[in-house]
Amino acid sequence: MKRILFLLIFILTFLSSCKKDEGTIVSDNSEREKGIYPDIILENAEYHIGENGSDPIYLKAGKITFYSKDGYALTESMEFVSKDEKGNITISGSAGKGWIDTEGSSMNLSEGVVFKDEERNMKINADNLIFDREEDTIVADGRVMVESEEGSFIGRDFKGDLRTGVYIFSEIEEGELNFE
Repeated sequence: MKRILFLLIFILTFLSSCKKDEGTIVSDNSEREKGIYPDIILENAEYHIGENGSDPIYLKAGKITFYSKDGYALTESMEFVSKDEKGNITISGSAGKGWIDTEGSSMNLSEGVVFKDEERNMKINADNLIFDREEDTIVADGRVMVESEEGSFIGRDFKGDLRTGVYIFSEIEEGELNFE
């Protein structure tokens, strides 16, 4: 009898310690605090953004959190690449974090962003960068470093058009042109 009573007390104690208060959200994630929950969370995942026929972006990430109802995904520790129809890499890069439009029209990247325009042999380093696939543009606020065959520059508030290859800083802090 003592065994059954002890076992019953143990089970009740265990179940009461597992109880969660109704309406309490235990999370440090701001999305969860707002009552927005992900559909799926993938770790060490590979994913492609955009349609297969329109040069999709392939990405690898330490973590991808999908919010399909709202049409976006959050990434951590990501690398990405896009190839043309011949298989040549057109853009590549990496970022610590990313907000990705799952329809494939934009990526908002942060934390040590590296963006490479492989066709023009250009590398861009920034803290934050937005890549708009529909417009084929990149925008980086704050301090940005650009390296290419034409030279290297450090400036602020960078805008670039990947179709035309026109790149503009609102202010250049330092840099040099290579005329050969």
